[in-house]
Amino acid sequence: MNEAQRQHYLKALGLTPWVARSPLPGAASSPLLDWDEENDQPVTPAASPAEAAPSPAQPQTAAPVVSEAPVATAPQSQSPEAPTEAPEPVSAAPAVEKGRGLTFTLEAHLGGDTWLLCAQEDSQAPGLGRFEAPLMANLLALFQARPQRPRRFFCPLTDQPMPAAEASQALSAFIAGLCEQAGGERVLLCLPDSLCDALFQQPRYQPFQLGGRPALVVSSLAEMLAEPAEHKKASWQAMQANGFHGE
Repeated sequence: MNEAQRQHYLKALGLTPWVARSPLPGAASSPLLDWDEENDQPVTPAASPAEAAPSPAQPQTAAPVVSEAPVATAPQSQSPEAPTEAPEPVSAAPAVEKGRGLTFTLEAHLGGDTWLLCAQEDSQAPGLGRFEAPLMANLLALFQARPQRPRRFFCPLTDQPMPAAEASQALSAFIAGLCEQAGGERVLLCLPDSLCDALFQQPRYQPFQLGGRPALVVSSLAEMLAEPAEHKKASWQAMQANGFHGE
């Protein structure tokens, strides 16, 4: 920007342009300005919103015409007829697809000596849904859990997709850390069948070890709410048979 433009912008901003007419003591010498040469080119200062709209009689020489942009500026490797790929929508339920990373969120509570982890129906939500939360409260009452802030396990842990094997290892380490910090001897998980199979490669309602502790996977909260006669019964029978029925 030359000095003429700078002075015009300062004036438009309401600032007083100032240039020393004589050398100042101890200051660097100022270059001589050729105002006539710089003023040869018209300068459009910044205007207020009321002054920004040009009158019909004034030609808009500075506004570029977008539709007249040359087609050659587009990359040669892209065909103009090729459709652009839209981003994949984020599913509210835990995402389980073969060959791809997992996306799910678990809310964890400690009741007695049992850690109860439930998959959120919406993995992006800050907590359980309006219908899941009361059912979770009933389960916690069964294990005589004290009111406390829930812990959460997020998958993936970063922006990068996490394969099922890595997610299973991360969850095992998460469980072990919870038990070491706050106690707990058992782990009860309420997960969809597809997520259980992806993480542990075994069906639900069967006991196994997770984080060095006895673990059991039962139906998810969403399934218990959708089909209570089937999923609540199967979950309760598995909990009783494996000692996960509270105090």
